[in-house]
Amino acid sequence: MKLGNFIEKCSDKNNDNLFETLLGINKYKEFIPSVANVIGTDLSKYKVLYKNYFACNPMHVGRDKVLPICLYEREEPSIISPAYLVFKIKNEEVLNPQFLMLWFRRKDLDHYLWFKTDSSVRGSIGWDDLCNIEFTPPSIEIQNKIVHQYSQITETIFPNEYDVPVDIIITEENNYN
Repeated sequence: MKLGNFIEKCSDKNNDNLFETLLGINKYKEFIPSVANVIGTDLSKYKVLYKNYFACNPMHVGRDKVLPICLYEREEPSIISPAYLVFKIKNEEVLNPQFLMLWFRRKDLDHYLWFKTDSSVRGSIGWDDLCNIEFTPPSIEIQNKIVHQYSQITETIFPNEYDVPVDIIITEENNYN
């Protein structure tokens, strides 16, 4: 299966300028306050992030050798640059958003996507590249179990860490048991 079977692109715009919290994503796959100077910028063209939306900066894959991507988990919507890809899961009863974020944190996936950019500093990936990644998730029950185990590990063993090695939990793409 392909990742594109499970996700759909979102392009909700901040048309009425209802939201002002502008975010970016760092190479550690975390949302950060944007450092962009937006004085005089029309924020109505920016994309809106709602809870359980993903955002990624496909233009920095070649430069950073990682896919800057993050799952938005806040209740209050925020906005992000129109240059970012924004998507959501089609059916959360089939795919847990937190599981997918864990899957995106794997170093082998970052390496694969960096390879797709021809290892160029200016290399980027597109929506089709993302959708064509091989992805066969386990059952939703196993996904939920993995997310729960990962949460326990991060809360007890790594309380002050933000970049916990996901490979501790997910060792191989098809070896979830």
